[in-house]
Amino acid sequence: MRTTIRVSLILAALTLGLTSLASAQSREFTIRNDGGSRIQFISDAPLETITGVSSHVTGAVNVDPSDLSSARGTIRVRVASIRTGVDLRDEHLRGDGWLDAERYENATFEITRVEGASSLSPNQTTRVRIHGRFSLHGVTRDVVANARVRLIPLNDELRAARITGDVIRAQASFRVQLTDYDVSVPLPVRLKVANEIRVNVTIRAVASE
Repeated sequence: MRTTIRVSLILAALTLGLTSLASAQSREFTIRNDGGSRIQFISDAPLETITGVSSHVTGAVNVDPSDLSSARGTIRVRVASIRTGVDLRDEHLRGDGWLDAERYENATFEITRVEGASSLSPNQTTRVRIHGRFSLHGVTRDVVANARVRLIPLNDELRAARITGDVIRAQASFRVQLTDYDVSVPLPVRLKVANEIRVNVTIRAVASE
């Protein structure tokens, strides 16, 4: 009888250990095109500041909250969805003389490495640096984004909002040079369109069921 009890306790301990290990493994968090994520492009030129915004954001990230260094993923924004508040300017932006949205449908950010913190604690904001590869206009360059990341475990408030899994919220920003992506600013508009663009990203990613 004692032997049976001892074996049962050992099996239970092994099961709990395996369950704990599984829960700490990387999980996929999906970025849905539901308005919960947003990307902002800011051009601050001498004569004008232009802000382009899109909430047409999709993608997925794989994150192990106990090991942020293993995080990987891809975030996409549809170029034709960017709006600056002026229809004619938006038309020019999408055209082949600028971002050429018909030929290069998406701008993407591929996460390659995370540093600055080793793990995420539930409901706490963690500051990190996200290394990635940003693709625009058919060109890909290495970039580094400063970010704040928060892991929100599934709760009643999230369920009330029809969210069915744990959530990762992230706010990140980085800068790019248009000329690095083969986008040239014509001389007549250089006072209104900056070569350096600040990119601000707000992401809501939900754990897959």
